[in-house]
Amino acid sequence: MTGRTLAAGERVALALAALILLAGCSSSGPTTPRPNLPTTAPPQSVGTPPAGNAQEQLDKGQAALAAGDLAGAEQAYRAAAAMDARSAQAQLGLGNVLVRQGRLPEAEAAYKNALALDPNLGPARTNLGVVYYQQGNMKEAAAQFEAALKVNPQDAQSLYLLGAVNIQNGEYAEAEKLLNQAKAAQPELAEVYYGLGALYKLQGRKAEAIAAFEKFLSLGTAQDPAAADQARQELEELRK
Repeated sequence: MTGRTLAAGERVALALAALILLAGCSSSGPTTPRPNLPTTAPPQSVGTPPAGNAQEQLDKGQAALAAGDLAGAEQAYRAAAAMDARSAQAQLGLGNVLVRQGRLPEAEAAYKNALALDPNLGPARTNLGVVYYQQGNMKEAAAQFEAALKVNPQDAQSLYLLGAVNIQNGEYAEAEKLLNQAKAAQPELAEVYYGLGALYKLQGRKAEAIAAFEKFLSLGTAQDPAAADQARQELEELRK
């Protein structure tokens, strides 16, 4: 592998990491899906309903997170967890806040708490995998994405994320298979097309890479701005 190819791979890795962080932050509780972002079914409560006004705190946390008020969201989710120690939703929501703040060890602990309460909580498994990915632990990231797919084999988000891990590991054939499965399961999942564009570029499939990056950009501006800028740069380079 030449030095130039390695540099391209590093740029792909950085952009995919940005997309991973965006895609992995599933919301807890009911929400109105944002355009072009993967959605998951709301996590189910564990055990009895939240005591007191814990559900109200969950709703406040969700609203604050959607508004970008991370401090308010963290406060609300911690309050919900204090009111109902068996609420997996509170731990999931807290993990989502912490990961957006870059507090990865704390986010990891929150997601593990959520899974201790509900081992089948797919979004918590996926998001824990995101944390491992951000920490450079591809083996553990892949294990969590695979576990999420055992819960829901058609989860396009987890298929895409596992495909991204395979790109980083140089397993291009498996990555393409997973990304195409994700595309079939959710054709409007923008991140899939970035992943395919990155993969095709690494394989020297220029025309297909251009088409994939163009499709990614056509699906709207909900993606991470840095990833959208990177896609434009990739297209400029590919068109030369």
